[in-house]
Amino acid sequence: MTRRKYRSQAGIILDILEALEREGPLPATRLMYHANLPYNRLKETLARMLEEGLVEETGEKRYAITQRGREALRVLRESRRILESLGYRL
Repeated sequence: MTRRKYRSQAGIILDILEALEREGPLPATRLMYHANLPYNRLKETLARMLEEGLVEETGEKRYAITQRGREALRVLRESRRILESLGYRL
């Protein structure tokens, strides 16, 4: 049996922000597939990201990345690059 690798909360946020940057505004169900998360976990994470201003909800019940989210994405990508160069996963 193979051991399952879990993502950190930062890794999950990184995946959500990357999906929104790549695909544009998405409804929660589509974002769920792009981020590979169960719906309840996605909704909890999106609620925190909304509070922190990383994403915004558009009028069509879609989620979009904000400018603050783009800055967080830049920092998370740089952190991932550094950690991976040291042999760690984000």
